[in-house]
Amino acid sequence: MEHETESSASVPAKSSELYESLWASPSLFTFASVVLGVLADSDRGHEMAWWIYLAGWVPLLLMGVFSLVSGRKPAKPAAQIGVCVLVLFGVVQGVFNSGGWPL
Repeated sequence: MEHETESSASVPAKSSELYESLWASPSLFTFASVVLGVLADSDRGHEMAWWIYLAGWVPLLLMGVFSLVSGRKPAKPAAQIGVCVLVLFGVVQGVFNSGGWPL
């Protein structure tokens, strides 16, 4: 009979924790974007805030593709929260920082 060691049991738990955390990573990008957008005094600073905001979509899209390919769904509502945060802060950026739109 095999005995499950603590280290072998914690690997899937850590992997699952990392997986769930990656879904929530866009919030870091949006926070940095808003802070830079508020503190920036130039059009270049506002443009950088937009680029940081747009970069926040990358991990969410990559996690979505990974989820579709692997068939693994997030256990927590982090994916929905990530999308809502990005959309909400996209609107905030658009209202307060529309002059720096880079595209």
